[in-house]
Amino acid sequence: MPEPYAIKMPQLSDTMTEGVIVSWEKKAGDRLARGDVVATIETDKAIMDVEVFREGYLSGPLAAVDSVVPVGRAIGYIVARLDEVQTQTAGAGEPQPAQAAPEKPAKDQEHPSYQVPRHQQATSHPTAGHRPPPVQDGTAPAPRPFNKHATPYARKLAGQLGVNLNAITGRGPHSVIAAHDVLQAQPLVRPRDVMPLISPYEMPEVQVAGEGRPMSAMERAVSHNVTASLTMPTFNATILARPERLQREAKRRSVSMTVAIAKACAAAIQRQPTVNWCYQPLDRIVERDFVDIGMAVATETGGLVAPVLRGVHARSLPELNAQWKELVERARKRRLKQEEYSNATFQISNLGMYGVTQFNAIPTPGLGAVLAVSAAGEAGMPLTITADHRVINGAEAAQFLSFLKENIENPERWLGPLIPAIPEGAWHYQVIVIGGGPGGEDCARELAGHGLQVAMINDSRLPGGECLWRGCIPSKTWRAAADRLRDRALDARLGVARTGRSKLNWDRMEVTRREILEARGELALKTDQGMKVKVIQGYASFESEHSVFVDLSANSDNPYERSPPGDRLTGERLRFGAAVIATGAVPHVPPIPGAKEGLESGGILTSETIWRLQSLPRRLAIVGAGAIGVEMAQIFQDFGAEVTLLEAQPGILAEVDGEIAANLSNILRADPRLTLYTSVRIEAISDQPSRMRLVFSDAQGKRHNVRADYVLMATGKRPELERLNLPAAGVEVANGMIKVDSHGRTSIPHIFAVGDVIGGLMLAHTAAQQGRVAAATILGEDLVYDQAKDCGVIFTRPQAAFVGLSMQQAKAHGIDAVEVKVPLEIDAKAMITGETQGLIKIVADRHTHRIIGAHLLADHADALIGEAVMMVAGDMTLQQAAEAIHPHPTQTELFGDLARRLLSRLRHSAKIGATSISSLS
Repeated sequence: MPEPYAIKMPQLSDTMTEGVIVSWEKKAGDRLARGDVVATIETDKAIMDVEVFREGYLSGPLAAVDSVVPVGRAIGYIVARLDEVQTQTAGAGEPQPAQAAPEKPAKDQEHPSYQVPRHQQATSHPTAGHRPPPVQDGTAPAPRPFNKHATPYARKLAGQLGVNLNAITGRGPHSVIAAHDVLQAQPLVRPRDVMPLISPYEMPEVQVAGEGRPMSAMERAVSHNVTASLTMPTFNATILARPERLQREAKRRSVSMTVAIAKACAAAIQRQPTVNWCYQPLDRIVERDFVDIGMAVATETGGLVAPVLRGVHARSLPELNAQWKELVERARKRRLKQEEYSNATFQISNLGMYGVTQFNAIPTPGLGAVLAVSAAGEAGMPLTITADHRVINGAEAAQFLSFLKENIENPERWLGPLIPAIPEGAWHYQVIVIGGGPGGEDCARELAGHGLQVAMINDSRLPGGECLWRGCIPSKTWRAAADRLRDRALDARLGVARTGRSKLNWDRMEVTRREILEARGELALKTDQGMKVKVIQGYASFESEHSVFVDLSANSDNPYERSPPGDRLTGERLRFGAAVIATGAVPHVPPIPGAKEGLESGGILTSETIWRLQSLPRRLAIVGAGAIGVEMAQIFQDFGAEVTLLEAQPGILAEVDGEIAANLSNILRADPRLTLYTSVRIEAISDQPSRMRLVFSDAQGKRHNVRADYVLMATGKRPELERLNLPAAGVEVANGMIKVDSHGRTSIPHIFAVGDVIGGLMLAHTAAQQGRVAAATILGEDLVYDQAKDCGVIFTRPQAAFVGLSMQQAKAHGIDAVEVKVPLEIDAKAMITGETQGLIKIVADRHTHRIIGAHLLADHADALIGEAVMMVAGDMTLQQAAEAIHPHPTQTELFGDLARRLLSRLRHSAKIGATSISSLS
């Protein structure tokens, strides 16, 4: 007579030691087929179905409903014939019937000689080191892994051992997961015949008043897991993020905010994967390249369960949201399957939905980190990561939070364009661009080139903005004249004879400057009109989020200066689908006593009014040692003026690498007619043009009086936003700048802003790139502005130039960076030309060897920086730069030399580190 087949309480998770019989779906004597559900059980996390995988009749003794049965103990039996059925009910602790014989081992066809590896043996357990029990026919197979393949036997074995197949790399043909892969995934062999397992994490018991009640299975599981978590060396880190844009987009797409945050986490994990790893006893790290995120849900009967969204990194937001809705519904009723709540790689707890303003979540073994999401306040939404320090260091946690903040505040980075940039409507123009400088012009041309109806509203007859008329181009004309004078001084060392002393002809230089500006302005206008951009001269101010009033009464034929505002009596109203604000910024003059009067008298100049000079001043005082200040200081000293340069900060050029700025300071101080003071406090400015007096205190508190013909205030720029009437459109402003995301989008989705009006690097090429980014976004393309790859040149002699990050900036970004540098005095080309002042350095990521920055102080940095820009923009590595062939003798070959030197140094350090680790093992 065939022996009865025991239906055993399955172990459905690593933490499960027992289950509660909730109901019997079949009764004794019922005919059973393969796959029938015979009972439901309550585990530590959910209510589960018990399926059978053989035919026969259900027989007793059946475990009683509500009885607690240890894992591995029989809850019922299957017999071959109806007359063998027993109908009695047995308690969980009662003996099993005598006819129930032990199951026969199934032969392991894949690995008959498998032995547990030595490093996986556990001497603390009596069965450690023995082969895991064979899989029986009644074992439910594990679900198929996400985006992988596993053999049927491996799935059945994984089902018995509670192994997550998603966490295993298959070593069979075509990466198929086989049985030995499942066995090797087990750090310890867990016997099925010694139940319940004793928790290794016992807390001392204390006497508590009251009767008390037994814990439910879920309460016990939570208690054991939290107790186990106390052995983990964790730390917390918090960052504040503005969730409004993600909330709006989640609502628009009818997606749960928690799911949206999970998707943002997955995108951040792909950039910082260590938070997805975990510690495995003993002394192993599991590096997971898939992202399965568990998110806590409150059940109807109390307690929490964390359903797991699988493959969050690889699935769309709608697909994830649809699955999440279904999981939550069953989670609240505790009807999840084992694979739906186990083996998360990352976890989120969102108590913010209940109004909780700050809390820390608790990771449990198997997780490297868990994220606590709190309710948003005025400063933002607190995001707190609790991380296992054995796996994740502080910098990695901080970098993950930084990436997550970026993803939450800029969801279009991973969602793509959020909404149509040009809504349907009856518009005069599909897009209006306010401002005709580099940002506005590039944006308008891009849009018009794609067939859109575009109007560009400019406050001058000719486009070009500050860059053309009052900034880049005119100042570089002056710089070119200064360079000729400076170069003549070097002729003699190369044997070039000259007669007489080089002298500046101010009037001739100014004629040339104006000819260049007007020629370029006319060419720009013709290009705009040729591309079908409607150019309108006037001032635009918003009347609503889809309309502007264009004041046409302020028209002036003088492109060199901004036209004054008109009386708004002459103008037109334009309706638009989308708008781009590119109105630049105006010089900022701080409230120094006498500054207002000096501006009115003309004794104080700015970067806009210095072009009114009719002749070269003999003495010039400059306040502010930023890019404009240092350029003008050296230009005028080269022209022959006596220049005093004053800076309130301890150093010049805050935007460039500190070592570059310090070297340039020394060079400026060596110029014969230039005096540089830093850490000064300006006390007063007085008198009239040609006899200005400036009083300041130096770093030691000593007062100084400086006489000058003029004082140039080079103290920065600020946007002039009042004329735009931004409140009428609902556009948000912070600290005097228009708030935008990385696409240039303001708080109103169809209104963009680029260039100086948004702050940051106030450079012409920056504005132009931001204009192109805004245009691409309006056109439905995915393009962002990344300041970490922006660049700049300060046109002194030698020139200071930069691209990407400095060491200090890299550290602020959480990047472990290294740098290498070379002085120009050892370069052959520099020695030939006598241009040996300065240095070149590159900055790279220590681990990836990606070049993330380059910083130059060199006479021809404006030409050299181009190669560095391509290295940083193209995410080139040191290896690629080192292997590139550079011509000799040129200064570009220094980049290859620097890359080879740094690469050699990093390889040597890695070799020493590996040797040190080896010597300790």
